[in-house]
Amino acid sequence: MAYKKEIEQEIIQVSSFKVLTEVYGEIAATRMKKIRGFVLKNREFLASIESIFRDSLASYAKKLSDLVRRGKIKEGGKVTFLAHNGKVVAVLISANTGFYGEVVEETFKKFIEDFRKEDIEATIIGKVGRSLFLEQEAKRPYTYFDLPDYGYNETVLSEVIKHLVQYDEIRVYYGKYQSVVTQKPTAFSISAGTPISGAVEEPKVAYIFEPTVEKILMFFETQIFASLFDQSIRESQLAKFASRILAMDRASQNIDKRLKSLDLEKLKLSHRSLDKKQLNSLAPIYYYGK
Repeated sequence: MAYKKEIEQEIIQVSSFKVLTEVYGEIAATRMKKIRGFVLKNREFLASIESIFRDSLASYAKKLSDLVRRGKIKEGGKVTFLAHNGKVVAVLISANTGFYGEVVEETFKKFIEDFRKEDIEATIIGKVGRSLFLEQEAKRPYTYFDLPDYGYNETVLSEVIKHLVQYDEIRVYYGKYQSVVTQKPTAFSISAGTPISGAVEEPKVAYIFEPTVEKILMFFETQIFASLFDQSIRESQLAKFASRILAMDRASQNIDKRLKSLDLEKLKLSHRSLDKKQLNSLAPIYYYGK
């Protein structure tokens, strides 16, 4: 009887977990639907803006190349419009809570693999990412920020961007939504400044800059990263919600299998108990029959 009570207690507990996974899955689906349209439309827009930014850099590099060939400036180094510290930083966008499936851990793997290849600095966003980082690189310094898994904290986001724009090169690692069933670890890199070289190819697209290419690039250098980083935060949220839906669906299927197993075990136990009672009831008849 004690074993039967244990089975019944586990059935209650596992059934509670099933309710929990369904609730988590429904919340994730609702949040994913709310932000998916915006993220996907903004993804296309920012891709176009980034393309213009790259073309502008190419045009400016060509202008510097012409100045080098005419002896106006010396070759080597970079031209930038903001003060930078000459360092490279790798930024991990993770999560504050669990139950986001594989996307957070897979993104961390990509981040830590690249981080170990070079002597660069680390910035971690999210408690899960910080825990993973401390497990593997406890002695390495890092900068930590806490952004919500859902919603928007403009104050903290501004602090993150202010911290990152001081670096010469910024590499951001985050999960990217491909479809409801596919989310992939992704990285983008943005570097400050334009190399000074005498050997530069002609730009693929010719632009007329108004007022000047320098002022256009100054605007881009101060604004493009903020826009791209904001998008990567939203991309990460979308990927995490899609990943959670899959994780909760798999968990629900495993729970169903466990419940079936427990129900079968309970039924077998009931049959064994009934058989035992029947044997006990037949025992006196057999005894007196002798």
